[in-house]
Amino acid sequence: MQQDRPFRSFWILTACWFAILLFFWLFPSVDIGFSRLFYSTSACPPGGTAGQCGMFPLGEIPVFVFLRTVLYYLPVVAVIALVASLVVPALDRRLDWPEISRRNRLIALGAWVIDAGLIVNVLLKAYSGRPRPADTSIFSGPHPFMPAGSFSGACTSNCSFISGEAASAGWLFCLLALLPPHARRWVLWPVLTVSVLTALLRVFFGRHFLSDAILAWLSAIVIFELLAAIFGWNERNAPEKSSAA
Repeated sequence: MQQDRPFRSFWILTACWFAILLFFWLFPSVDIGFSRLFYSTSACPPGGTAGQCGMFPLGEIPVFVFLRTVLYYLPVVAVIALVASLVVPALDRRLDWPEISRRNRLIALGAWVIDAGLIVNVLLKAYSGRPRPADTSIFSGPHPFMPAGSFSGACTSNCSFISGEAASAGWLFCLLALLPPHARRWVLWPVLTVSVLTALLRVFFGRHFLSDAILAWLSAIVIFELLAAIFGWNERNAPEKSSAA
């Protein structure tokens, strides 16, 4: 029964993902309304269309830009640390992290590669066609708005559906599973705050809609659960046996 738990979690989370997608597809005004909260209209220059000029001002404030840059690189640092934890012990076994199984580290790294790397950035963002908020006519851009889940938009590359940074942020939250239970309690809320803020900043800046951020964040957890179910997550806070090495 315990071995079935990751698969149950995967199917429940997958159902939630599609339910959220359906909600935003049926009620696109939620995406538009939330982005409007962070959009500021301005006077149009000569030749501009009245009422069609404006910006997302938070994306122009240096402190927010700096914060986004720092948060952007946090998952990158985590990826480098995971790769190092797998490569360095191959050269010197004394430098291994015995309290975190190698299988768990491989699952975590694989989840990032498959989700943020392949599914989000290589497939969805390249072919979804959904223009980013700032590129839509609602927010002074040249393209018509497209609801979440529509693949017929005018965007040709690096599109809005779904957010790569939000996917990496969701994956960063998944890394809590690598820690022993007593350590998770101490870092849960700081990591969750950083993870959610990373995703929301993309919405505040007009680079993604709310649906892009939520679905991307959740997609990381879905893929993480899938790999954990397929390959078996080691819940022990002890070195793996040689058979699992």
